[in-house]
Amino acid sequence: MASIKTYKRQSGAVTYRVVWRHGGSRSGDWQAEIFDDGETAKRFRDLVNGHGQQWPPGWVKGEGFVEPDEPECPADQLFPAYAHKSIALLADISGHTRTNYQKFIENHMTPWFRDLAVSDHANKITRDHVSQWINNPKEGRPGPHHEPGTVRRAYAPKTIANLHGLLFSILQTAVTADPPLRDSNPCAHTRLPKGDEAEDEEVFLEPEEYALLRAHLKEDAVDLVDALVGSGLRWGEATAFQPRDFTFTSKHPKLRVQRA
Repeated sequence: MASIKTYKRQSGAVTYRVVWRHGGSRSGDWQAEIFDDGETAKRFRDLVNGHGQQWPPGWVKGEGFVEPDEPECPADQLFPAYAHKSIALLADISGHTRTNYQKFIENHMTPWFRDLAVSDHANKITRDHVSQWINNPKEGRPGPHHEPGTVRRAYAPKTIANLHGLLFSILQTAVTADPPLRDSNPCAHTRLPKGDEAEDEEVFLEPEEYALLRAHLKEDAVDLVDALVGSGLRWGEATAFQPRDFTFTSKHPKLRVQRA
């Protein structure tokens, strides 16, 4: 059993030495730990006895209980690797869109999240990280991992909103992974910058105005522009059409919009 031996130094100070044989056997090596006060020594003695004459788990001689080092985050859970992999696995986007998403990750996200984890690791991406990422592009400030002297332009609110949507979807895959890598999405409930209402105001051409514009179009662009004007399609939707999206066999030709 562990016991306490008391020693008095020349200065008059008293030290308390907890001693025991490792494992409690007569042949076990002698172990010892020194304390400056008796109550701490008693608590440690009781811990040694409670753990079968062993050093208490997590106790470092001469230092006390030490928190174990956080295991290193797996490389595939760091943001750049995980983000690119999640985009590569998407099955409902075109190759062109996939390439754009990969560029967005590299240019607009990695300089902020390069060393952060998508999982619930000690160095995980938090809501504060996301907020800082939003504020930097809004003000035209570079990220912490941009090259020194990098000059950035301020992003429009809509650009930030689009990038935020992509980041949200990437981190959501970490939430819904099997097993989950984290409990919640740090992009949830983020406050995004508001755009200029005047800039979002819809403006419509009068028939004669469009007729004037149409007269100056190149011949091979007329059909495309007519489709845009007549349907209200966005450019990204119109340029993502595939042959199977067109139906000409019925009385009224149809376009099926299912991707952008």
